[in-house]
Amino acid sequence: MFDTSRIPTGPFDTWLWWLLILVVVALLFSLQALETAVEGAWPHQRHDNEYIPGARGVKGAWALAAILIVPGGVALIGVIAVLIWRDYPYPDGFALGGWLLALGWLFFLMFGLNWLGMGKVLGSLGMLGPLAISFILIAANLILFVTLRSILPPWDVTREAMQNGIHSLLPYIDFE
Repeated sequence: MFDTSRIPTGPFDTWLWWLLILVVVALLFSLQALETAVEGAWPHQRHDNEYIPGARGVKGAWALAAILIVPGGVALIGVIAVLIWRDYPYPDGFALGGWLLALGWLFFLMFGLNWLGMGKVLGSLGMLGPLAISFILIAANLILFVTLRSILPPWDVTREAMQNGIHSLLPYIDFE
């Protein structure tokens, strides 16, 4: 799809290391943004009466979309880690799930944090806007979880690799 051979990777042997670092950092910085989008930036904004009575479900719909970002990010981290570890070819679910997660994540941040005044556009849709973002994130999560499950080796191989990795870092710990 893309020619990645010309991307400088520095001390790492594949561009997937940089993608892994980017996803972990983005997920860490997004946690505060998720709370801000759902609860409000300041304590005095954290009350339920900011919505009209018929639109109180909007806050729940935003919370659903916010909750769906975290497992998708963790699944993407898992897929990238297994691809680096096992040196597998890139599965189709990796690209599709990653793009859907990025799209849902971007929409959530753009509309939930009111970037460029876009929150008013989605606010006029009521619960439909956050639920549409939630459906994108559900699809991304399912694709990424199925992809992770399909490329993950058996548990005994994974357990042995973790023990060998920890033992090489901390040789004085006995696991038996």
